[in-house]
Amino acid sequence: MRAGKRGKHRKSTALRSIARRWVAGGLCIIAAGGLTLFGWILGDTQAVKEDVAMAASMAPKQNLQPEMNAEKVLIVGGSMAHGWKDPNDDSYLKRAFSELTSSTDTTWIYDDHTTIGGSPAENNIQSKFRTWVQQDKPQVVVISWGLLNDIVDKTPMRKFNQAIRGEIQDALAAHAVVVFVTSPVTEATETYDHQQVANYISNEIHDAQSFHSPNVYFLNLNQQMETYMAAHGQTWLNYYGDSWHPNQAGHILAGKLLFDEWIQTFGTGPVRWQPDAKDSSQENDKAGK
Repeated sequence: MRAGKRGKHRKSTALRSIARRWVAGGLCIIAAGGLTLFGWILGDTQAVKEDVAMAASMAPKQNLQPEMNAEKVLIVGGSMAHGWKDPNDDSYLKRAFSELTSSTDTTWIYDDHTTIGGSPAENNIQSKFRTWVQQDKPQVVVISWGLLNDIVDKTPMRKFNQAIRGEIQDALAAHAVVVFVTSPVTEATETYDHQQVANYISNEIHDAQSFHSPNVYFLNLNQQMETYMAAHGQTWLNYYGDSWHPNQAGHILAGKLLFDEWIQTFGTGPVRWQPDAKDSSQENDKAGK
């Protein structure tokens, strides 16, 4: 009986030993397979990361968020351009560039050099203008004289033309784009001074065109406002601040019309100087000498 028990005990021990070897071997195989699988996953993940990085580097730039641009606009003009009769002096010009900043990808830095009661023909303004464009280095110069001071002062047209051409020449010499903007409609521009204002505007247009430069633009806001009022059955009375100035509603309307005309002329991006353009400023400078 004892011999039988010892034999059964040996068989049981042998079976347990075989089982342990099978289990150990199986675990080794599983471990090896796991390591292989982990290595494959790690390698594949790295490859995916590299593919994603490469795809990102090759992505077209138009898919990226547009870059914001900043441009300085130097403003010259009289009391209308300054914003008289608007409670906060928010002129049609200031309103237009504020809207351009908030609704396009260009931030406009508003450089206000308006002069109450001023005229381009005044000697002190002529000398200051050259200093302004040289020191402030604007990308754009907006010239928006109300012209009524020149009518009252009876500024000779020859002197007026010389002053306007001087402003254009100085701005172009500083590589600034020049944009003329006529003033909004008022009682004076629509009634007793209408023809004289039209004469001065006609001379401004001629002066601007005489440079034959694609860096000089003319936006006739006064005409745009007349057209709008006629289409809506309105007159200057709807926008009366005083005989020389629009009220707040007039500044708001003129600013909206200027904004629309600016977008139509320049689009929503920055206004760029054209360096390859044939600029006659140097020729005019030589002629002046």
